[in-house]
Amino acid sequence: TICDVIKKVNPKGTIIAGNSVATSIPEILLTKTKADIGVMGESDITIVELLKSLIDGLPILEIEGIVFKEDGRVCFTPKRKVVENIDSVGFPDWNIFNISKYQEYSQSNAISADSNENPDEDVVYYPLNSARGCPFNCTFCYHVFKGEKYRRYSEDEVIGEIVRLKNVYKCNHIGFWDELTFSSIKGVRERIKKLNELDFKVSWTAPIRGDLFKKEHVSLIRELKSTGCNALGYSLENASPDILKAINKRMSVEQFVEQSKALWDGGITPLTSVIFGYPQETPESIRLTIKVCEECNMFPSVGYLLPLPGTPIYEWAKDNGHIKDEEQYLQRVGDRQDFHVNLTKMPTQEMISIVTEELGKLAKKQGLKLDSVLKTGGYKKVDQKKNARIK
Repeated sequence: TICDVIKKVNPKGTIIAGNSVATSIPEILLTKTKADIGVMGESDITIVELLKSLIDGLPILEIEGIVFKEDGRVCFTPKRKVVENIDSVGFPDWNIFNISKYQEYSQSNAISADSNENPDEDVVYYPLNSARGCPFNCTFCYHVFKGEKYRRYSEDEVIGEIVRLKNVYKCNHIGFWDELTFSSIKGVRERIKKLNELDFKVSWTAPIRGDLFKKEHVSLIRELKSTGCNALGYSLENASPDILKAINKRMSVEQFVEQSKALWDGGITPLTSVIFGYPQETPESIRLTIKVCEECNMFPSVGYLLPLPGTPIYEWAKDNGHIKDEEQYLQRVGDRQDFHVNLTKMPTQEMISIVTEELGKLAKKQGLKLDSVLKTGGYKKVDQKKNARIK
């Protein structure tokens, strides 16, 4: 294992960190924690080269895409280019994990309309990444592929992985864990074609943009439903035009509403999330955002703005004195459902009260009984008897 390799190289332990922490705050990581080496950006090739060098006792200076400490200094190697053809990377070998332990949580992870209606159904859930990155650039969002070309696995590779997951692990529900699974209608049609070639059925969910489908796509959505698609997730973020502009969302509320109605008409459950707390936020924008969710017959996953390192809104928060001590801030932040920093002109408690009160009203209208309107624990199905489907 990797741990065994590290122990051979250094019995006291060499700590390697990666992903978004090592990529967005490498200096803080190496000066404020016990981490020795950071693997930055896409790490598939980097981590293999790094471990081989450590095993052989070779210098790591020539390995692209890492940051490390040397004589008290933080040293960076040249940035590594991303893998152009991600088919060459393949998919995870799940056998190295405790599969039975992970499958205990399959039921709760399978967030779909079907699993809500059939809670006793035996769901065997696996995540599948079919793409890397996102062609959009929202000001609050950070991931290690930020600024890189959006890349998708070929449809043959994706279908091959679905077949493997079913045959080897008895998987019957796929959760596409991409930043963005479909960037175009063409991609949707390609996925439908390939899924229809399977000789078995698998249910699945995926993240999309809030403006992918239009009302003329209802028949296509029904085709998508027939392949096993139970739900599609996409973010409204906020209904204020000023806040959407600040987010650089490049989507209108009207497009979001049109897609939501089309998905309901096509039989696929729409899931959404919203953010409260951009500097332009007001009581009116909060109420408007929740009103749009009501119009679309959706109870959103709700979070407060959580400025993350490496994002424009994080830099704005620092420049405007909202984050004075980065280390203290980073140690404090956690769930986006918890309030961490107030960038608005509203008093913190006033903002929290408006959000919780308005969400409580929405839940009541939709027939939902929630212990918390923020920490809902997943998709909550609207009571259609109390809340007629949107027209």
